[in-house]
Amino acid sequence: MANYRKAYLCICDGQQETMYLNHVAKLIKDFPRKVVKFNTFEDSPHRLEKRYENYDSAAVFDFDHNEVEFKRNIEICDSLNKKLKPSKRKEGRHIYHAYSSVNFDLWLILHKEDYNKSVSRNDVYISDVRRIFGLNQTDNIKNEEVINKILSQVTLEDVKSAIRRAKTIRKSKVIADGTKIGNTTIYSNPDFSIHEFLREVLEDSGDL
Repeated sequence: MANYRKAYLCICDGQQETMYLNHVAKLIKDFPRKVVKFNTFEDSPHRLEKRYENYDSAAVFDFDHNEVEFKRNIEICDSLNKKLKPSKRKEGRHIYHAYSSVNFDLWLILHKEDYNKSVSRNDVYISDVRRIFGLNQTDNIKNEEVINKILSQVTLEDVKSAIRRAKTIRKSKVIADGTKIGNTTIYSNPDFSIHEFLREVLEDSGDL
């Protein structure tokens, strides 16, 4: 592969997602041969309605038991992507939704372990995140220092494992149980599309 450069515009729910993407970029980076950059903003997917001609874009968000906002975010991404209609993804701007349901905590777990249990609260995964990443029982996993401790244990192979595990979870779903939103079919948790975005990133960079 000749020297590879790719930048993505990513609208993120919060600090956790932003720091994670920046970490993934570092894992991919092999300067000067290969550099991937995520230009991240903490904002809503509505920001993608502005024109960013030079970027593939992604909205990284959670379900967080807010069904109305969750569905609206997916609709925004699908609607914008439909307007663009690139004949080939690599020749035109593409917009991804990259969601985690219930939340991003489960995505972190999948880097290290299989997990396919439906949950009813946002805080259910916290104890598993603390256990898996060797945190104290009182550590706030949204704290910047704690997030850095978690990410320091995430390798590129772990990212690939999370993609594989999320794909397996999706394959286990029964199509009849899905709900259609725009061009997207969603399922009860656990459910993802973040793995599809990251799969494209790693495939384009030659890492998958």
